[in-house]
Amino acid sequence: MDKMTKVGILGAAALIGAGLAALSEERIREFVKEKVDTGTLSKEEGKMLVEDLVNETKKQRLNLEKNVVEKIRATVLKADKELSDLEDRIDELKIQGLEAELEKMKSLRKTAK
Repeated sequence: MDKMTKVGILGAAALIGAGLAALSEERIREFVKEKVDTGTLSKEEGKMLVEDLVNETKKQRLNLEKNVVEKIRATVLKADKELSDLEDRIDELKIQGLEAELEKMKSLRKTAK
């Protein structure tokens, strides 16, 4: 996997996290506004609740993003290692094939003499 693809995957994960946080913040504000409008909470309580919930949501989002990025990073590293191992195995098989072909040519040469 090339570096641009890796960066693209990590960037997409970050954008997804940011989108989820924005959506959550909007819903928090709507919920608290309803509570303030119905008189369940005062404006000051609502403001404090929004701040607390938004801050907590941001912390959780950052933790989620960190975990997602780490999982993606680990997966990419594993895939790179597996790809490298496969390339090494392919090289081994090519060498073995070439050695077998050389032995075949040598034996044909001996029988032709």
